[in-house]
Amino acid sequence: MRSTALLLALLAAACATVPSGLDRSGVLAVDEQQREMVASGDVAGLERLADPLLRINAPGGRVLTREQFLANMRSGEIAAEAFERTAEDVTITGSVAVVMGRETFTPVATSGLGRTFGAKPLQRRYTNVYLWKRGHWVWLARQANVITAPSPGQR
Repeated sequence: MRSTALLLALLAAACATVPSGLDRSGVLAVDEQQREMVASGDVAGLERLADPLLRINAPGGRVLTREQFLANMRSGEIAAEAFERTAEDVTITGSVAVVMGRETFTPVATSGLGRTFGAKPLQRRYTNVYLWKRGHWVWLARQANVITAPSPGQR
């Protein structure tokens, strides 16, 4: 009886030490914060969120470093009139979280995507990777690509 009580107490203590941000809701919250920062042009927030090793495989066909991404945000090369996101899958393994889903991104006409596609809503697929570091999630990597509607008969 005592060993059962001790085991239950140890299990409860172990569960209580798991940081709350390491669960699905914590990852989704940081993913939403990242979207809001891009949508509002919050470069200071993105600087805090982005790991020094951040890499982005951007929809314009380039791989961006953290500093290139932040410079593009500052200059307006990356800018949104509207930005919505639906996370469809979250995977957490150890200190790494991967969020995948779809986005509707309306670029500002003078931005890179705006010059390429026009200031119209773009449907995109995305993957964001976060790393649990020093008690919080940091943004480590991103892949985003513009998708086109399937041709008739391709469904």
